[in-house]
Amino acid sequence: MFIQRSPYLREIKRIRVSEGRDLINGLRLDRNERVEAWGDDFILSIFRNKPGWLLSVYPENDIIYQKISSFINTDTDNILLTSGIDGGIKTIFEVMTSPGDVVGVLSPTYAMYKVYSNLYQTKLEEIHYEQDNSLDLDKLISFIEKRPSILFLPNPNQPIEDSLCIDKLSFIAEQCQKNNCLLFVDEAYHHFGADSSIPLINNYKNVVVARTFSKAFGVPSIRLGFLVSNKSNMSVISKMRFAHESNTLSNSVAEYLIDNFHIVQEYIDSVIETRNKLKIILKEQGINSFGETGNYLLLDLKTEEKALNLATHMKNKKIYLKGPWKGNYSNYLTITLGPMNMMQRFIDEIKNFYK
Repeated sequence: MFIQRSPYLREIKRIRVSEGRDLINGLRLDRNERVEAWGDDFILSIFRNKPGWLLSVYPENDIIYQKISSFINTDTDNILLTSGIDGGIKTIFEVMTSPGDVVGVLSPTYAMYKVYSNLYQTKLEEIHYEQDNSLDLDKLISFIEKRPSILFLPNPNQPIEDSLCIDKLSFIAEQCQKNNCLLFVDEAYHHFGADSSIPLINNYKNVVVARTFSKAFGVPSIRLGFLVSNKSNMSVISKMRFAHESNTLSNSVAEYLIDNFHIVQEYIDSVIETRNKLKIILKEQGINSFGETGNYLLLDLKTEEKALNLATHMKNKKIYLKGPWKGNYSNYLTITLGPMNMMQRFIDEIKNFYK
């Protein structure tokens, strides 16, 4: 064994994500991606007028920093480009934790919080939802009073959607600050209807907000996100950046979508319309569904067997769903939402399944 350092890494299992999906004929409702494919001319629109030396030089990130700065109405010094929110989480673990530190996260939630906690040897405490899928704020405050290093707070969370208003976010930020705890607010799904914590970076010294181009912008393939915090924090956090935080191809896509945000907004509007209509249709089939501020719905199939049977039925039809979830949530499936015309195939198969 040549690599002797960090032997604990040998015990951590990591797999490369490959769903085995038919990306040509399948309906992708399992990973909160953009369901509708981009048009054939989308890539041409982005790169048609780019200069010939674009790929010959190292990335110049000033333009994308400036565009994000204008888009979220803050200074460029408050921003750090990352490899999606995933890269932002990793950076915060590197900056803020030492082995043995306590960090907290809602549960269930995005799997990478637990992965990075294992990699950086921190003690992860999961704040579980109540039986009615509500968040007990008193339980959350009790955890904060233990003075953890970080509280990771997705807003809205998924698959259990708990969307916190700005007043509650401010209250939580204040409690974290009193207990010397960094509040990391994951806003992956913000554009679909949730309040943002970005205004709090000017009021509290301990708030870091993470955004991504993967969800509402619909381009998870470019692996681009960013962190936002006050300048004092960012002067430290940004020291962990790579020589080049992003690449020219990813920047070009993000710049185009910011400049043409009406394209993004139209898709957001179509998802929200679907969210409202589909909940009614599912109710008619006897399925309770939950979701108010994300691009997904949580479906209660009542039993693990029914959830598994539906997921299998859909997979056989090349309609890919997320779940069943584990433990107390084994009767739940999650579906990504797209425009109503894209979801009709799913609706038809739901009706077939119940027949």
